[in-house]
Amino acid sequence: MKLILMLLGVVVVYLIVAFIYRKNWSRDYNVDVSFEKDHVVKGDTINLIEVITNAKKLPLPYVNIKFEIDRSFLFNRKDSNSNVTDKTYRNDIFSLLSNQKITRRIPVVCSRRGVYGISNVETIFSGIFMNEIMVYRVPSRCHITVYPKAADVNLLQAFNNRILGEVERKKFLLEDKFVFAGIRDYQTYDSMRDINWKASARTDNLMVNQYNETMSRNVCLLLNLESDGMLKLDEISEESISIASGMAQMLLSMGINVSVISNGCDLETQNMTVVDGGGGIAHLNQINSALSRIDLNISMKEFADVINGMIEEEAFDKDVVYVLISASRRKNLQEAAERYFSNQQEKLWILPYAAGMENSLDYCDIVPQIWEVKR
Repeated sequence: MKLILMLLGVVVVYLIVAFIYRKNWSRDYNVDVSFEKDHVVKGDTINLIEVITNAKKLPLPYVNIKFEIDRSFLFNRKDSNSNVTDKTYRNDIFSLLSNQKITRRIPVVCSRRGVYGISNVETIFSGIFMNEIMVYRVPSRCHITVYPKAADVNLLQAFNNRILGEVERKKFLLEDKFVFAGIRDYQTYDSMRDINWKASARTDNLMVNQYNETMSRNVCLLLNLESDGMLKLDEISEESISIASGMAQMLLSMGINVSVISNGCDLETQNMTVVDGGGGIAHLNQINSALSRIDLNISMKEFADVINGMIEEEAFDKDVVYVLISASRRKNLQEAAERYFSNQQEKLWILPYAAGMENSLDYCDIVPQIWEVKR
C-alpha cells in the first residue's frame, strides 16, 4: 500500500512539475540575436551576439536556440553548431539557472557584399523531463549591411592622373583668376601658366598659384553591371562594384565630390542605383550602402540605353568628369560612350576582364584602362 501511495505521489509531483513548466517556462524569458555592428566591409570578421535571459525562479536545464542566416557568413570550421545547405542553420544549446543571463559572442566572417538579416529566432524546450516539444518564437530585427571591399585603385596611377587632369582642366575653366587663394606644390596635372616662378626659386621646388573656384570639382562614376553576352560572371560584376567603391574612396579623400549612376537595381525598390554628388566620409558610406544594396539577379536596363537617354535629355553636367566602369563591350555601348565623352578631353573607361576574355574596344576610339579579375 505504501508503495502504491509513493508511486501515486511521484505521479502527482511529476504532473504538477510538468504542468508548472508547461505554463511558465517561456514567462520572463527572452532571447536576442544581433550583430555587433550595423555595417562592415566584405572580408571583415565580427561577432554574432546571442543574449539569453531567464528572469524567473524556474531554471531551464536545456533549451535549443535555432535561427537561419545567409550562408555567406562563415563560422569557424571547428564550430559544430552550424549546418550549411541553401542557408546556414544555427543550433545552439543553453542551460539557464534561475534569474540568469548568458551572453555568447560567435565570430563570423562576412564573405559577400549585401544586406542581410535574421527574421526569426526559435527557442525549443523539451520539457523538464525531456519528453515534450515546446516552441517559443521571437521576431528579430537584426540587420547588417556588408559594404563591398574597395579595390586598390592606386595601382592605376596613370589612369588616375588622367582623371585628375580632366578634373583640373574643367576646374581651370571655372576658376576666378582674380581671387588669389594661396600657393601649393606643383602636381602633374597643373598648368604651366599657374607656376609661381618666384616662389619656386625661393623653395627650390615647383610651386603653383591656387585660385578660388566658382564650383566644386565633381566626378560621376557610370557603373555598368550588364554581362557582355550570354555568359554571366558574377565575379566580374562584383569586381566592378569594388572598383567603383575604391574610386569613390580615392576621389573623396582628395576633396572631389562623387556621384554614382548604375543600372544595377536596388534589392527592395528594384530601381536603378543613383547617388547624387557629395563629399566626406558620410557620403562614402552612402555610396557603399547603395552599392551593397545592388541585386545582380534583378533584370537591368542596357547601359547604352541609359547613356542615350541621358544624351537626349541633356542630363549631363559640363562641370562633371564622367568615368565609365564596364566589363561589357557591346557595340551600341561603345558608340553611346563615344558620343557621351565628346564633352571631355579624356575618355575614361575602366574595363574589368577575366583571363581568356577580350579586352579591346573595336567600335570607338576609346583606349580603356583594363583591370584583370582574378578568378
